[in-house]
Amino acid sequence: MRGLLLPLSLTLAAAATAGLVLIVLRGTGGAPAPAPEGAAAGDATTPPGLPPVRERELRPYETTLTLAEDLRDALAGPSPALGQELWRVSRSLETRANWTLEKMARQEASPRVRALLVLAAGVHVPDAAPLLRFLDDPHPAVRAAAVLACGYRDEGAAKASLFGTIAVPLGRRPEDPTRAELARRYGEEKEASVRAAIDAVLSAAR
Repeated sequence: MRGLLLPLSLTLAAAATAGLVLIVLRGTGGAPAPAPEGAAAGDATTPPGLPPVRERELRPYETTLTLAEDLRDALAGPSPALGQELWRVSRSLETRANWTLEKMARQEASPRVRALLVLAAGVHVPDAAPLLRFLDDPHPAVRAAAVLACGYRDEGAAKASLFGTIAVPLGRRPEDPTRAELARRYGEEKEASVRAAIDAVLSAAR
């Protein structure tokens, strides 16, 4: 008899517990409402009445190194694109001109890329020592680039060229020490392209 009473008491206890749970659920409105279709746990939603959040447009981060690589890449492209890229890079280097000449350009192994860096940065510091040091560069194109940077004038009437393809507007009058240095080097320079650049700068500034 005692063996039968034990299972019966367990059954009654389970039934009482189930009834209590049912009462609690009815008092709280039942089970929670399901999440809206398509919404995943943890998804951020825009509160009602606010405009939708737009994704931020990321701009490429430019450094002197990436700008130098842009010039290197442009050398492999069509000539007109090289000139456009040169002046775009030059505008970006305006606040870093001296550093570019003292560090990046001096460490650049490619003479053509070095010449582009010298011209792009040099036009912003046309009488500064970091630019004039490139008048001693072993490669003629780099020396010519340094000369042209000394006489660069935005929208100048006179024109010279670097590599025979990049048009460089001239018309700025270099400071007297720079003019004297260019005139001295004209008599010593053996490369015709560099002599032509010196002549163009000095002639355009008269």
